[in-house]
Amino acid sequence: MPHPARIVRSVKDLHTRPRATDQVVAPYQAYMAITALEMERSRRQTERRNLLARLQGLDARLQSIDTEKATLLARLEKAPGVRPPARPGPLGRSPACPSAGGFKHHY
Repeated sequence: MPHPARIVRSVKDLHTRPRATDQVVAPYQAYMAITALEMERSRRQTERRNLLARLQGLDARLQSIDTEKATLLARLEKAPGVRPPARPGPLGRSPACPSAGGFKHHY
């Protein structure tokens, strides 16, 4: 018994349910879409509140770091015979640091 001929289908054979733009949406579909939008809005508001709280925590920590640094530098300046370290350059490296290749460890 020979195999049946293979049916070749193309894009023309796809069956879709085109929706006209002026078609009236069923009420349950509209309510479901509204519910989905409200749920997404709620999630985004929660995400926003969490991000704002995290940013406030980061800002507070940055301020405390600056305060601690200023306190330590003031103590160094008042200490007799102690010279404060050189200020780091723009990339966080001190100007006297010759190594541009990073940390190298030898066994």
